[in-house]
Amino acid sequence: MVGVRGLERANRLLEHSYLVINLLVSSEAALHEAESKARGYRLTGRESFRPEYGDAVARAGQHSRRLIELTADNPSQQALARTFDADVQRHLSTMEILLDPVQMAALPEDERQRRISDNVRRAASMSVLRREMMDEETRLLGERQVTSQHRATLLVVFIVLAFVVALGLLVFMLWGLWRENRRSRRLELDARNALHDLHALSEQRHAQSKYAGMLQSCQTREEIVALTTRAVVELVPGASGRCYLARPSQNFLESAGTFGDHPISHDDTVTQDDCWALRRGQPHHLRGRSGGLRCAHIDGDAPLDGMSTLCIPLIAQGQSLGMLHVSAPSNTSVGDNDAAILASLSEQMAPALANLQLRETLRTQSLRDPLTSLFNRRYLEVSLARELQRCERRNLPLSVMMLDVDHFKRFNDTHGHAAGDAVLSQVGRLIQAGVRTEDIACRYGGEEFTVVTPELDADSARIRAEQIRKAIEISSVQHMGQTLGPVTLSIGIATFPANGTTPELLLQIADATLYRAKAEGRNRVLHASQTA
Repeated sequence: MVGVRGLERANRLLEHSYLVINLLVSSEAALHEAESKARGYRLTGRESFRPEYGDAVARAGQHSRRLIELTADNPSQQALARTFDADVQRHLSTMEILLDPVQMAALPEDERQRRISDNVRRAASMSVLRREMMDEETRLLGERQVTSQHRATLLVVFIVLAFVVALGLLVFMLWGLWRENRRSRRLELDARNALHDLHALSEQRHAQSKYAGMLQSCQTREEIVALTTRAVVELVPGASGRCYLARPSQNFLESAGTFGDHPISHDDTVTQDDCWALRRGQPHHLRGRSGGLRCAHIDGDAPLDGMSTLCIPLIAQGQSLGMLHVSAPSNTSVGDNDAAILASLSEQMAPALANLQLRETLRTQSLRDPLTSLFNRRYLEVSLARELQRCERRNLPLSVMMLDVDHFKRFNDTHGHAAGDAVLSQVGRLIQAGVRTEDIACRYGGEEFTVVTPELDADSARIRAEQIRKAIEISSVQHMGQTLGPVTLSIGIATFPANGTTPELLLQIADATLYRAKAEGRNRVLHASQTA
């Protein structure tokens, strides 16, 4: 804006100089025209020269006065302009007198000559003044032309610089917008990835929560293993492996389930020394062939390059319950996050196994006699009613045996209670060994035992009972280095439906038959259908 205003001011000054020069030239031309018209009028007397002379005089006066106005910004020039205007006015006045014949005739000759001479000198003086003013204005014109050109050049340079700066600013703004747009896209992508990760994490947490909830409802070790393997496949896609569980009272782990397409742990059984995780009691992570120590249970022919394996011990309450082995390609699974997920699953699986084992132990203790390991009377009552209903629906027989150790009170008094317990324990083992898997052997109370034999009729039941009686009769009981014996049994049998149709009646009849057997001499088998 400043450059434009400076150029405008320089151009106005330049225009002003041109106008002053033009007025000087015009005033000279007007004076010459007035003199020419005056001479023509004096020589010819033609009246047509008179108005033309008047016009030229008027223009000459206007030009000289206009020069005074235009040179107001330059005192030296204005002084010359005022002198020039005064000379013009006097010169025109003298010309007016010389033009009038009456006035010229009234003047003496010498006065006329003097005025003519003065007018000639004044014309010469005006010419000098005009030249001085012309020279000064020409000098100013040159300076102003240089100034105008300089300011025009500066303005062009300024415009070019402004354009370059504006272009640079535009480029910078466009670059800033592009960078901000790229940053915005990157932030949007990061936000989208974070949202995806958050959604995946939420899905993982939901799956783990669902797994934990269902884990509490599992009733068997097989259900726990099946649920865990499904959870591993869902949470760690591409993973393969095996789940090993410890066998009670045995120093090895047995494969309880596999998952995935390529499990590389090939052994069905694993000892404590076969796995580094079991030895150390903490997860063992192997990355590739050279990523750590290789467990012995991993297939020796399996290519480990590009593979990642993880062994996690299942430990609860200081007891090793099993081991979870997982393998997958290194570029897809079993990373740090996946290892944490698997560790979390294992931490939930181990207590569930321990709780199930505890429930089984408590259930066994509540249903079995601790001395003989046979089922107790409570279990007998529940099972007999269930089996009786099943046989009744299928129109099958069922036999109930009541067994009693002969002369047990006398034996107990003679050898002591510890020896009596040894006898009962031995009898319980022999009874359990003499029955089928589907039969129910119970300790009814004291030295009395009960055996429920589903689907056995009277004859088959007598044969089975006789086998048990003989096994007891020929056995010997060792207690504190002594052989105790002989031990014999009396057995009474009742069969459904011939001898009764309810559990209570069958037990009652079998018990009565047992006492008949004792009354008839002991160490014998007697069926309720047999007569004395």
